[in-house]
Amino acid sequence: MLYKKQLTALGLIGTIALSTPQALALEVGVSPPKFEIEMNGKGRSQSLKIMNLSSEPVEMQAYVKNWTLNEQNKLQVTESSDQSLDQWIVFTPARFVIPPRSSQNLRFAIRPKVKPKDGEHRAVIYLEEVLSNRQKNSQGLTTIGRLGVVVYAYSGDIKRASVLNSINVDIKPNATNAIFDISSTGNASVRMKGQYAIWRAGNYPGAKATQVISNIGKADVKLPANILEVGELQTTPVLPGTKRQLVMPITKKLPPGNYVLDINGDLNNVGIDKGIPFTIPANVSVPQQPAKPVLTPKK
Repeated sequence: MLYKKQLTALGLIGTIALSTPQALALEVGVSPPKFEIEMNGKGRSQSLKIMNLSSEPVEMQAYVKNWTLNEQNKLQVTESSDQSLDQWIVFTPARFVIPPRSSQNLRFAIRPKVKPKDGEHRAVIYLEEVLSNRQKNSQGLTTIGRLGVVVYAYSGDIKRASVLNSINVDIKPNATNAIFDISSTGNASVRMKGQYAIWRAGNYPGAKATQVISNIGKADVKLPANILEVGELQTTPVLPGTKRQLVMPITKKLPPGNYVLDINGDLNNVGIDKGIPFTIPANVSVPQQPAKPVLTPKK
């Protein structure tokens, strides 16, 4: 008998899967994909909607964990403390069956056991499929699904502070990446937002002359002349008290030549208006289109 445990972390993310209103795994969706809660207000009680989009009933169990981001900016479960949010979340029900094409609400509340320190507190609510006896006794391959919904809770005086240490374009065979080196020095996470564009260097008008291009992503949008690619900046959070490098792949197949990575965005409401020159040398292969991303909790 062979069991394969597939732990697919979703929600928010979060993409990230990372920016859609629902996160899907094994035909189960959640809404909202993440929570941001002010613990000082009336928002301590919340409801999470879990939808079974399949034609079969699904049994699920819920549990809560503390989390951080590792050096690769991947969500990582970590040990709890008396100040971690997972210790303060109470929820019901803990185990439930959702009929086909139906939904279940999971209600939770934040009840601190000690006085929360000022700043950001985080938890992830995991929803995991429960195998039926029939599935356990079946021959062949069994798959378990898990999805996660990230919860941010804020207490007291929130101070978001950050430093954009550098932006570089790293060129290697079959991979061109923009690397943003960011320090988060406050007590709550910071994020980038905005847009990047790839220009031919000879036609670049300078960072102050460029603007955000609207309606990007729509099939009928035509890029201005001399702009080769436009996209959204990576919104992965940089957690408080950490320094991280956010890697943004440049997927456009660029022939050898000189280019500029133009940034119109901000980090923690501080504008980023820069042009980063880079060169694709003749002996470097153009990047290949990336494979479809693995979905993870929306952070």
